[in-house]
Amino acid sequence: MKKQFVIIAVLISAVISGCTSFSTRVEKDTYTIAKRDTLLIKEQKNMPGMRDNGIIYPSSRAITTSRTLVQKDSVVEREYPDFIRLGIFEAVGTIGSGKDNSAGMGLFGIFPDFENMKTTYRGSTDKKFQGGIYRVGIGEWRLRWFRDAANWTIGTNLIELFMPDARVERNLSSYFPLQIRKRFYLSESVPYVCFTTAFGVGYYPSQYVNLSGSLDFGSIGGLNLRAYLGCAVGVNAKSSYWVRISENNQDGQTVVYPYLGLGISFLDFHNLVPETMKEWSEHKHSSWNIGLVQAGIIAAGIDSSALNEKSKSNFLSGVLIRLANASVALPILNNQFYLGTSLANLVILGRNAWGIGILPFRLGYWQTILSDELSTEPFIEFNYYPSQFFHIGNRFNLRISNFLNLGLIVGYAAGSSVNAFGNDITSQFGLTSKFARPYIGFSLGFGDRIFFPEELYYNKQK
Repeated sequence: MKKQFVIIAVLISAVISGCTSFSTRVEKDTYTIAKRDTLLIKEQKNMPGMRDNGIIYPSSRAITTSRTLVQKDSVVEREYPDFIRLGIFEAVGTIGSGKDNSAGMGLFGIFPDFENMKTTYRGSTDKKFQGGIYRVGIGEWRLRWFRDAANWTIGTNLIELFMPDARVERNLSSYFPLQIRKRFYLSESVPYVCFTTAFGVGYYPSQYVNLSGSLDFGSIGGLNLRAYLGCAVGVNAKSSYWVRISENNQDGQTVVYPYLGLGISFLDFHNLVPETMKEWSEHKHSSWNIGLVQAGIIAAGIDSSALNEKSKSNFLSGVLIRLANASVALPILNNQFYLGTSLANLVILGRNAWGIGILPFRLGYWQTILSDELSTEPFIEFNYYPSQFFHIGNRFNLRISNFLNLGLIVGYAAGSSVNAFGNDITSQFGLTSKFARPYIGFSLGFGDRIFFPEELYYNKQK
């Protein structure tokens, strides 16, 4: 089971480090701008002295006319989204297979049993969510079938993994599987609600087909919720990767995986067909911040540093890491309060003082100090699984670009991680029980988009 989790984590990290922009369609209009000008000069050339300018004697007035033509080319670029769905990570916790070898991946498939994450773990019988489905690097594009019938898409993933239970030889996975989906919308305004039917084929390292239906709700700040019903059927040859890494020497496996599940996806953006005809500048934004990763180095005044086990210095003793963040603006008061969460939140103050939170609850207030540049976000955060701790802090953000930010962070974290982890994890960061420490440090936001008041949809409605 540990190997499964590590493989998923590595794939997520690869996508986070490689994906920094959305798929965009650029249209160009080329114009020729012509400026025409006519200059008329009237000049009265009178010589000194008296004269009689009559019919015979010509007038002394001179008229000069000059015309100019200046031409230049002008190119106007318009950028549009060129996808129906584009996402980083989706996880589904499933019921329906492997009751005697339940992996216990938890609600949404992201609350695994950390205490039993060992290479020899083969599951148990007391876990409600026996398995999980995971997709990393999600893409869907418009499919113009049946005379351009609405809402057909063709898509793929960097990798797709079906995990019926804790027995790795029964995993089904494929790089770049082929998927065809048809959506039936119940609501076409944000948040979208639709019923989706899907057919998928995977070919390496496993060979399988997957039929499913889902009820989808989203996308708000890149967050989506889904309820799934489906069945995946496939095979793993004896030489396939999952059979070879199994703790037990297994022959080839035939897998039938009926499932019922609840899923969540992060940084997963969804467009209706009409929205692909709107320029990016016209799209609605409802979040103050959407980001791939925020990582910081902190000083917490702890004797033993988590960065160097042998170090006795309390300077730069730990790290803060947030993966797949979303801070959704609340349309109340002045629209500056937000609710936020992350796929994972690591607060490591030092060796033997750390906590890990999955899908934490975060309430904050976003204040712009300098337009397009500097902002601050005081927040309070509750992490409940697998560690239990409160986290209060303030982050000052300096936007370098749309996808890169620098930050100054100050805060205080207090809680515990007692009995939450097995030896395979605590050996990496040290044993931890209760901790309560202030800290200060610097952070870097990569793929981290900050929005300002004029970009927020709620402010445009005023």
